[in-house]
Amino acid sequence: MKIKIDRHLLLTQLSYISKAIPSKTPLPALMGIKFVVSEEGLYLTTSDSDITINTFLPLEVNDTQVIQIDSIGSIIIPGKYFIEIIKKLNGDIIEISTFEGHYVIIKCGRSEYTLNGLDVSEYPNIELIKHDNPIHLEKQLLKTIIRQTVFSTAHIENRPVLTGVNFRYDADELMCIATDSYRLSKKVIPLNELHEPFNIVIPGRSLIELSKILDDSHDAIDVYLAHNQVLFQIGNISFQSRLLDGEYPETKDFVPTTFGIEIKANYHELYEAFDRAALIARDQESKVVKLNILPNENKMLITANYPAIGKVEEEVQVEMISGGELRIACSALFILDALKAINKSSVIMSFNGDMYPFILRDQYDETTIQLIVPIRTE
Repeated sequence: MKIKIDRHLLLTQLSYISKAIPSKTPLPALMGIKFVVSEEGLYLTTSDSDITINTFLPLEVNDTQVIQIDSIGSIIIPGKYFIEIIKKLNGDIIEISTFEGHYVIIKCGRSEYTLNGLDVSEYPNIELIKHDNPIHLEKQLLKTIIRQTVFSTAHIENRPVLTGVNFRYDADELMCIATDSYRLSKKVIPLNELHEPFNIVIPGRSLIELSKILDDSHDAIDVYLAHNQVLFQIGNISFQSRLLDGEYPETKDFVPTTFGIEIKANYHELYEAFDRAALIARDQESKVVKLNILPNENKMLITANYPAIGKVEEEVQVEMISGGELRIACSALFILDALKAINKSSVIMSFNGDMYPFILRDQYDETTIQLIVPIRTE
C-alpha cells in the first residue's frame, strides 16, 4: 500500500473517527485505525465496541485531486500515535506506505516515521447496518434535540437505561426524553410520515460524540435502526452506536400540566443571577440555592448561604402570571443547565408548591420543557 494525501483533509477525517478510539481495551486492534486504501479512495474505521465510526475520503474533492494512489492495501495503524504525528507534521502532502506487511512509513517534508501496524484480519468484524427504509432528520434538528436533552441523562450506571435519551416515535410525533430521576428534559417534535413507530434509548455518550460531528445546516441525514443498533449516515461519515437494553420508565404522569404559580423573567437576568449565586453554593455537593417569589413586589430573591464561605442574595425582576408567594430550594447547576437548553428570550417558571417538581420553558417554544425536582432543606 502506498498513497499521497492532503494532510488537512486527512486531519479532518481523523477528527471524526478519533471519537471512537478507546482509551483501553482487551483487544489491541481496537486501539488502532483500520486504514483501507481502495481504488475509490480511503476508508477509515475506529470502534470502541459501543461506537463505530467509518469515514470515506474520495480521490477528488470539488474536482481537485486529494489522494494519489500508487498501490492499494490495508493495515491497522496505532490510532493515538498516528493522529498526533499527522497533527505535528509540517507540510501539505503526506506519503503513507507499508512494507514487510506490518510496518507503516509516514513521510512529510524532512520528517519520516515508522510505526508498527497490525494485519486488518485482527480487527473485529463490525457490520454497519443499512436498509431501504431510513429515517430522515435535519442535522440542525438532531443537534438541537441532543443539546436540549442529553445533559439530564444519569451519570451513575445503577440504572443503565437512564444513561441514555429515550427516542419515541408514534402518531406523527417524535418525543425525546432524558432523566436522572432528579431532573427531566423533554423535546417533542411533530414529524409527519417519519417512520413506523419505534421506542429506543441511545446512550448519552454516543449522542454527545455525534453532536460534535453535526453542523447547524438543514441538510438531511439518514438514520437506520436494526439489531439493537442505530446508525447515522452523515454524508461520507457513518456513525453507529449500540442501543441501551431495558424499558425506559414512563414519565408522562411525572410531568405536571397545570400550575398554581407562574412567573416570567428575562433570560439573561435570570441566568446571570443564578450563575453568581452558584459561586457561593459551588462547594456544596448539590449547589443548593433558595428561591423566594414575592408577588407583591414582582421579584424573585435567589439566596445561597455557605457558612465556611459566606452568603449571597440576588434579586430578579419578574412578571407574575399567576399565584402567590413561594419559597423553594433547588440545585443551581440544574437551573443553569436547563437555561442553557432554552432559547435566549423570556423564561416561564411554573410551580405547584415547595416540594413539587417545577418547570422551565421558553415563552415562545412549547416543544421543550425542563423539569427540576426541588431539594428538601431544614
